[in-house]
Amino acid sequence: MNRLTLILSLAVLLLTATGCEKEEYARYASYGNIVYVPSVARVGDTVTFKVEVLDAGNRIYHADYLWSCKNNLNGEKVFNEEVRVTAPDGSRTITKIPTFKWVFTSPGSYTITMSAYFKYSMQDENGQMRSGNSASRRFEVKAKY
Repeated sequence: MNRLTLILSLAVLLLTATGCEKEEYARYASYGNIVYVPSVARVGDTVTFKVEVLDAGNRIYHADYLWSCKNNLNGEKVFNEEVRVTAPDGSRTITKIPTFKWVFTSPGSYTITMSAYFKYSMQDENGQMRSGNSASRRFEVKAKY
């Protein structure tokens, strides 16, 4: 009887221990503001854009980053540039987001947008294997002098 009780107790203990494991899911990255240097951009300056990472996410093995810019006055697209990044190991997460550089040739008001499209090495909480996120910011480019 004692042996049966011991075996049943061990079985319950094993089932309880394995039942408490937390499921792991992929999680998309989230972003804050787009920052740019120099903080006062002038025509002819090389402006470097980067996005603030609020949460790097996890299990992201491939990302397409699309940097785009439009002129706020006339709606004209100034540029669309895509950067693809793949993690060397599918179980790791891409942690470095590419920066983008551009030389503006005319003064004005612009909106820059960085859109990211992710592929996961496992499903997220909703059963998805891909998702996307973006950040945008309005900024001014001043005349040279």
